[in-house]
Amino acid sequence: MAALVLERAAIERDRMALLVRVAGGARARLSPAAAARLLRERPTLAAHACLNEAGEPFGAILDRTSLPHILEHLIIDFQAELDDRSAATFVGTTEWLNEREGLARVEVNFTDDLIALAALKAACALMEGMVD
Repeated sequence: MAALVLERAAIERDRMALLVRVAGGARARLSPAAAARLLRERPTLAAHACLNEAGEPFGAILDRTSLPHILEHLIIDFQAELDDRSAATFVGTTEWLNEREGLARVEVNFTDDLIALAALKAACALMEGMVD
């Protein structure tokens, strides 16, 4: 069974809204080893700005944050790589809809829906290989 299941994707005018379920529930996390592998694979994640309780950059909280939150940042990271508009700024949010059931909503803006979908596909594939 996959650690993170995409249950629904809605493409809106300038953002995509995803409904995702974490197989291990809200407490499922990357191991420190998996977080290190992910940072080796996508080193730009380390410098992502992130509004979080610890006030730290995303790379510093990678092994302490939720899998949906990691998906959000991976989609942003892949979009930044794939979109040739250097001035584009990508932002997202992640919120639990039902923590007990591991159900979360992830929203990420985009400038091109096809690039956003490619980023989503790449992010899901990479996460599947990272979760222990």
